[in-house]
Amino acid sequence: MAYNVTLNGPGPWGFRLQGGKDFNMPLTISRITPGSKAAQSQMNQGDLVVAIDGVNTDSMTHLEAQNKIKSASYNLSLTLQNSNIKLKYFLVSFGILKTAPAPVHSYTPANAEPASRPPWVTDDSFSQKFAPGKTTTTVTKNILPRGAPVPSPASTSAYPSPVSASSQAPRFPASSRTPLCGHCNSIIRGPFLVAMGRSWHPEEFNCAYCKTSLADVCFVEEQNSVYCERCYEQFFAPTCARCHTKIMGEVMHALRQTWHTSCFVCAACKKPFGNSLFHMEDGEPYCEKDYIALFSTKCHGCDFPVEAGDKFIEALGHTWHDTCFICAVCHVNLEGQPFYSKKDKPLCKKHAHCHVYNNL
Repeated sequence: MAYNVTLNGPGPWGFRLQGGKDFNMPLTISRITPGSKAAQSQMNQGDLVVAIDGVNTDSMTHLEAQNKIKSASYNLSLTLQNSNIKLKYFLVSFGILKTAPAPVHSYTPANAEPASRPPWVTDDSFSQKFAPGKTTTTVTKNILPRGAPVPSPASTSAYPSPVSASSQAPRFPASSRTPLCGHCNSIIRGPFLVAMGRSWHPEEFNCAYCKTSLADVCFVEEQNSVYCERCYEQFFAPTCARCHTKIMGEVMHALRQTWHTSCFVCAACKKPFGNSLFHMEDGEPYCEKDYIALFSTKCHGCDFPVEAGDKFIEALGHTWHDTCFICAVCHVNLEGQPFYSKKDKPLCKKHAHCHVYNNL
């Protein structure tokens, strides 16, 4: 359910945004500074920002959302949505999430749960891992030979998603039960194969395109049909944006491209992101640790980061939250006021000429 949070101003508010219409991702709270006003409220990291001061964020870019926060006159009102409840819904309104093909199983009992379930169901920390900077992609369609299978639209998401995994159908000897063949729908009275929850005559379990027998080789399921690995690679497998080879396993969808999970790495430490958050700077992705170390600006007064939407002042060669730029003696706010400095600390006019500053 959606809930409202009002942060008493003035800023800094103590949280960081990610996402936006320009990233094809919903706006989310990606980080909350410990001890900040945001941390003292009920807002949580990973929650979706539905509205800012009553204005819906569906059509906001990242910069527009930042400017909306900066324009808050005093208090900041946010409407938030718990990400664990509605994340899947938001992915479908942003056009990011589509149905992904499930991995092939050699044999699946009728009452068994799927072996591969969506990560928002199986992973309790999915909302924290969800990277708003991760965007969707489309796979260029191949020009197929006459009679080739038509590829389905590529599943797109902002996290590594499984593609149809290779599997091999187990053989079963003839038995007293009489299964029906999934191809000809006739009763199987001899040895049979089991794949995709159905039984098959061994001679009729073939690649949908090249008709090669799949009885003793690995195969891939796509759109309720089965293909040998060669045909799947030719017609369906996406291409990695880094190494430019076909992806036959897990696929990472990010920055409107597809990647091997081992190829989508931090520009600084070169470590794969996996399901972790990443940040964009000058067109390059960075892990959280390296992004903060390389690009984060800290307030000289409180040593906390200057977050997106925070009002700040540049003075004495440093950056300050507007509420942290105060007289070092009496703590009066110096924003827009004449000030003096002593030992790199700001002073009001009164205390600049007072003997107290000698003890600073």
